[in-house]
Amino acid sequence: MSSAELPNLLSALLSHATHRPNDIALVDAQTGDAIWTWGELACRVDETADVLRSKFPTEDVFKRLTYRCTNHPNDVVLALACIAAGVTEIPIDAFLPATQQETLIRRSQALHWDHDAQADSIQSTDLADAVTNLEGSSREIDLHSPSLVLWTSGTTSEPRGVMLSQHNLTSNAKAKLLAVPQVKSDLRLSLLSIAHAYARTSDMGTWLLSGCRCSLGRGRSTLRSLPKSLSPTLINAVPVLIDEILNRIESGQTNLRSLRLLGCGGVAMSSVHFERCQRNNIGVIQGYGCTETSPVICSASPDNAFPNRVGPLVSGWEFKVDEGRLFVRGPGVMLGYLDDEVATQQKISPDDWLDTGDLVEIHDDGQFQILGRADDVIVLDNGFKVFPATMERQLIQLEGIEQAVLLHHQRQLWLLLSLTPSQATTNAQPSHDAIESCLAETLPPRTTVKQLELSEPLSIETGELTAKGTPRRHIICRRRLPTHSPSFDRSPPSNP
Repeated sequence: MSSAELPNLLSALLSHATHRPNDIALVDAQTGDAIWTWGELACRVDETADVLRSKFPTEDVFKRLTYRCTNHPNDVVLALACIAAGVTEIPIDAFLPATQQETLIRRSQALHWDHDAQADSIQSTDLADAVTNLEGSSREIDLHSPSLVLWTSGTTSEPRGVMLSQHNLTSNAKAKLLAVPQVKSDLRLSLLSIAHAYARTSDMGTWLLSGCRCSLGRGRSTLRSLPKSLSPTLINAVPVLIDEILNRIESGQTNLRSLRLLGCGGVAMSSVHFERCQRNNIGVIQGYGCTETSPVICSASPDNAFPNRVGPLVSGWEFKVDEGRLFVRGPGVMLGYLDDEVATQQKISPDDWLDTGDLVEIHDDGQFQILGRADDVIVLDNGFKVFPATMERQLIQLEGIEQAVLLHHQRQLWLLLSLTPSQATTNAQPSHDAIESCLAETLPPRTTVKQLELSEPLSIETGELTAKGTPRRHIICRRRLPTHSPSFDRSPPSNP
C-alpha cells in the first residue's frame, strides 16, 4: 500500500506490520542494535491500547492523556496506542524546565501516564491478533477529531495547546514526504523532541509512512555517544546541532559520512553551514511552518535548495500575503487551541485562513524567504522598519558569536551577544568592525545601538529560548535589560 492510500498513521503501521513484519522499525541510538521489528511494534501498540481503553469509561468523551516525552521508543508506542484507543495524546517535553512541565500538565486537564508505573499492566499478544485488533481500531478513527495536542514553544506569548487531527497529521506528513522522498533502506536519526511539531511530522510521521528505520535520540548527548555501528542517512536538526554534526564529520567521524540529507527547521541555517554541507556532499533541506499548521508549510527538495530560503509550498496549501504577512489555508490547519475558543478565532478567520504571524518574501521561482515575526518588527522613531531575525542570522555567522538578539526597549535598540565557548575561554573578542558592518547593512545612519556581552548564554532552562532555540524576546527583555549596563554605544558617524 502506497503512502498516498494510507488514511491515518495507525494504518501506516498496520501496512508495514502486515507486509513486512520482520523488517526493523526502530534502532537503539545508544547501541546501534535493533529494538523492534514492525510486527513487534504493532504488538506493543495493541497491548498498550488495550490498557488505555481500561483507563477511560466508554461513556467518557473527555479522553485526554499526558505523559513526559523523553524520545524513548515507548513514547512512539504510546502515541500510536492513543490513536488506536481513541485517546487524545498530549506529550510534554521532558527537557523543558520542571516548572513549565508541571504547568503544561495542569493546563492539559488530562489523565497522566507514567511509563514505569504502567509496565506491569501490559500483557503480550501475538501478531495476528494485534493486526486484527488494530485494523478494527483504524476503521473507527474519526479523521477530523482531536488526536494530538502539541504545546507551542511560546515564542511571543504563553504556550498554547494546538489540537491536531489524524487528517492534519497524515496529510502533512505525506506532503513533506512528497517534497523529500525517503526509502525503506534509509535510517532516520531523530535528535529533536517528538513532543514538538517539527520532529513529530518530519521525523515520526514520514518514518511511519515511508517504512524506513528510525533511531530516537535527543540533542548533543546522542551525537557525542553515537555508536560506530549506527550510520544515519537522514537527520533533522536545528542550527546548533548542525554545527556539531558538521564538526564531527570534518574531524573524521566515519559513521556520519553516510548522511545524505540534513534538514533544518526552527531557525534558518546560516550560509556558512549551508556551504559546509555542500562541501561534505550533504543535501540541505530547509523548511518552514508552525505548530498550528501541523507544521510544514514550505519545504525545499534535494534538487532546489538555496541558502536563506525554505523552498516552495508543500502540497495542499493555498496562501495570500497582506502587507508582507503570510496567511495560509489547507488540510494542515489545526482544529483550534485547547480550551481557548477566543484565541482560535483570533488565529483562524471564518473562511479558514490562518494567520502565521510571519513576514515573507516570495522569489520569482516560488521559493519563500522568512523575514521574521511580524510582532518582532521594530519600528524606529524615523519610521524605519528593522527585522531583527535577518540581522541576527548575519551576526551569528561572524567568528566568535554564538548567539545574537536585537531588542527594542524604552525606545532604544539593544544588541545582546553571547560568545562561542572558545572565544569566551580565551577572552578574544569578535571584530568590532565586522559587527558594525552587519548593523550598517540593516540600520539607517545615525542609529545608536547599545551592546551587551552576556556572561550567561540564553537557554531553554531560563525560559529565554524555546525548545527549538528561538528567542523569547519579552522574557529576555525582562530578565536581561533592567540589570545590565551597556558596554559600548554604536555612535553616529561624524558629518563630512
